[in-house]
Amino acid sequence: MNSRGKRVVVGAAAVLGAALLTATSATSAQAAGLYGGNWNTDDVKIRKGPSTDMAIVDRGYKHDGAAVKCWVRGEGVYGNDTWYYVKNVNSSKNVWGYTSAHYFNVASGNPPKC
Repeated sequence: MNSRGKRVVVGAAAVLGAALLTATSATSAQAAGLYGGNWNTDDVKIRKGPSTDMAIVDRGYKHDGAAVKCWVRGEGVYGNDTWYYVKNVNSSKNVWGYTSAHYFNVASGNPPKC
C-alpha cells in the first residue's frame, strides 16, 4: 500500500472512531438522564424559569453544546411553549436553566417532561 492509501485508511479509522465515541457518549449521557443539544442561533438567553420575564443565568451560542435534562411548558415564544432545562457545556458558569425550544435543537432522543 502506498503512503496515500495509508493516509486514507488512517483518516477513515479516525472518522469511524470519532463517530463511535460520539454515539457511546450520547448513549452514556442518556443512561445518566441527560441528552445533548445545541442552539440554532447566537446569544440565546438561558433563564431561571420558562419565561422571558425570568432572570438570565447564562447564554447559548450556535457553536456551544448543551446538556438537556427535561422539558416543561412555559411562555410561548413565536408560538412554541416548550422550554428545555439545559446547561451550556461550553460555559464556565456551570449553571442549569431554561431555554426556549424555538431557539434550541435536541440532538437525539426525547428528554422526559420535568
